[in-house]
Amino acid sequence: MNYYFCDACHYCFEYSTPPDRCPDCGKTQWREHPAVRPATEKEIADLLRAKAEDEAELNLTACG
Repeated sequence: MNYYFCDACHYCFEYSTPPDRCPDCGKTQWREHPAVRPATEKEIADLLRAKAEDEAELNLTACG
């Protein structure tokens, strides 16, 4: 799985192939450049951290 980032809405997401538009906002272009680009290492780390935090929160909710 590859990670991509939308410069228009700042959505970071996983996708198997390079998308032609953002699955969140639908933009194809942003300031004369493609809206979606490969995510940086920091953007990927931020996404994975947020996912882990969400999962931990769900586990706490399910247990309590």
